[in-house]
Amino acid sequence: MIALHHLNKTYRVDGRAVPALRDISLEIASGEIFGIIGRSGAGKSTLLRTLNLLERPDSGQVLLDGQDISALNAAALRAQRRGIGMVFQHFNLLSHRSVAGNIRFPLELAGELSTAAMDARVAELLELVSLSAQASQYPAQLSGGQKQRVGIARALANQPRLLLCDEATSALDPQTTQSILQLLLDINRRFGLTIVLITHEMAVVRAICDRVAVIEAGEIVESGAVAEVFLHPQHAATRSMVAEDGHAAELDLAGKLGQLAGTLLRLTFVDATTYEPVIAEVGQQLQVPISILQGSVGRIKDRPYGQLIVGLQGDATLAQSVFSARGVRCEVLSA
Repeated sequence: MIALHHLNKTYRVDGRAVPALRDISLEIASGEIFGIIGRSGAGKSTLLRTLNLLERPDSGQVLLDGQDISALNAAALRAQRRGIGMVFQHFNLLSHRSVAGNIRFPLELAGELSTAAMDARVAELLELVSLSAQASQYPAQLSGGQKQRVGIARALANQPRLLLCDEATSALDPQTTQSILQLLLDINRRFGLTIVLITHEMAVVRAICDRVAVIEAGEIVESGAVAEVFLHPQHAATRSMVAEDGHAAELDLAGKLGQLAGTLLRLTFVDATTYEPVIAEVGQQLQVPISILQGSVGRIKDRPYGQLIVGLQGDATLAQSVFSARGVRCEVLSA
């Protein structure tokens, strides 16, 4: 659905060139939730805003359903943007309009529906985001989570095929964040809506995304399925964010485990193997002790996972083969 080809964007700051995007190429499939993660200043907001040309790249192409929207004239681009909803970090609600009025606003701008049809659409969206009882209230009377639900409903008003979320949960507390992420996931599943979200939080990506791209200094340094990127990060920027998230097994060989005799292995369990007594069974099969030294368990979207650091007193090559046969990824960390 979305294809970015060799995007570049440079800003001029105090007379000097500051690159924001460097040769970005990505493909985002229709109906998926795609995360773009990076630290502050990495270029993720600029990248997101190129998807509806709120930021025009200096070079490269932005293709939606095969159409290069950067080649459209102003009228055609406005029509294209009606099919792209956007949810903002700080809500961007109109303070003088009620909840219903904020949701109705993009319908009024489009001018395509009758008054009765707009009323029906607003009522439908209020129910979708669980705000029917707050329809006549104003933004100042709402909590942060309720404001973001209004923002989501407003973004969905014109039935877009693409929803862009610009740090949509970073201004919210953890419990409210989870409720907003669940709402986005429900919308994705119910309507097959493609969602692209940017965040600096690995936990957000882990909760709802299908695939993720990591951006650092304006470049995509790593991308792929969330489980693969999260459990087996390759780039230093990704490894740092995963470590900060606190849900992947990491090592300090010189410190905590430096005195351990034997071989250190990292075992990764995904889906059904997470719940199976694999370590005990492999230990019995090899007739060697296996010590669990460090690890974590959790979920990546709907998939359970576990990642453990273990110490093995035995043949590491044979152990790798046996674990692999049981559907467990086994990496030798030190011998």
